[in-house]
Amino acid sequence: MYSTRVQQGRSHGKPTRETVAKLVNVSGATVSRVLSGRSDIAIAPETRAKVIEAAQKLGYLPNPAARALNNVPSGLVGFWMSLHYSRYRSQVLDQMRSLLAPSEMSLAVTDVDEEYQWDRNFSRALRAPVDGIIAFDTSISVETFAAQRDRLAPATPFVSMGAFWSERLSFVGVDLRFGADLAMRHLLESGRRRIAYVVPYNSNFNDYGPRFEAYRDAMAEAGLATHTLLTRSEDVPDMSEALGDAKGFDALLCMNDGLAISAATALFKKGVRPGHDVGIVGFDGIRETAHALCPITTVRQPIEAMCSLAVAYLRAQYADPSAPLGQTLLQPELVVRESTRP
Repeated sequence: MYSTRVQQGRSHGKPTRETVAKLVNVSGATVSRVLSGRSDIAIAPETRAKVIEAAQKLGYLPNPAARALNNVPSGLVGFWMSLHYSRYRSQVLDQMRSLLAPSEMSLAVTDVDEEYQWDRNFSRALRAPVDGIIAFDTSISVETFAAQRDRLAPATPFVSMGAFWSERLSFVGVDLRFGADLAMRHLLESGRRRIAYVVPYNSNFNDYGPRFEAYRDAMAEAGLATHTLLTRSEDVPDMSEALGDAKGFDALLCMNDGLAISAATALFKKGVRPGHDVGIVGFDGIRETAHALCPITTVRQPIEAMCSLAVAYLRAQYADPSAPLGQTLLQPELVVRESTRP
């Protein structure tokens, strides 16, 4: 189900604005003005220092919703992504946290696709008082939200990024078809002809999408038959079952790196040599591919550039809502390793 994760304070005995005000012997309004950073109202420096010291001592944090009602920045960036775990998503999330850490901003992470599938609206995703939204690989909802943004959240900066984006607003896209074409060209030029496409059985992209379409088109152009291997999960036993006796193919194009690593391990257990008997290409470029039993050839996505540009576009919109849209399409790169070297 849908979930939004933000850091929560203590629920029992939680200090309030009035607690701080009583300790310093000032009004609650003065506490709010000091902690919201208001500089347009004359408050003695000594009073400001005492309020800040008292708030820190008590562990008091202003309510983000109250700050939003007074047009004070909440310090939150909405980050819309799937919360179904993958190592690639984890690395993207870590990169975003690293970029925002120096600014002392925090991420409010929401599985907006899950919400939209259930409710066909964005009411819960928009409940958190965020200063802007970055939508990462939100395949189902991104275009719908972008089309309705003027009605739903007209003053909230919005940037989509990753494999799915909306050209209506700022975006940093990644051209997966370009990367998949590189992978298929590499496999065919290395002499592989019996190439299978490996994908989870419950994926929305087991028979369409840029990776599958690049595989299908390259095989058709070469006059070769296609074959899709469906696995229940990335677990090695499930992958081993999907691979069977491993005699029907000489290469695998895997939908992601987790599948590629699992396939290499399963082949080893069958006595089949990845990179010699069967070539393997993964997708995403997670760190673990370099350290697998057989280092995996992968289509590496430009995580650092993607996240940096998305944050830059969001900040530009926040500073000037009338600024031109930022729109960039990035290309992944093929990193060749032992899993496709004969």
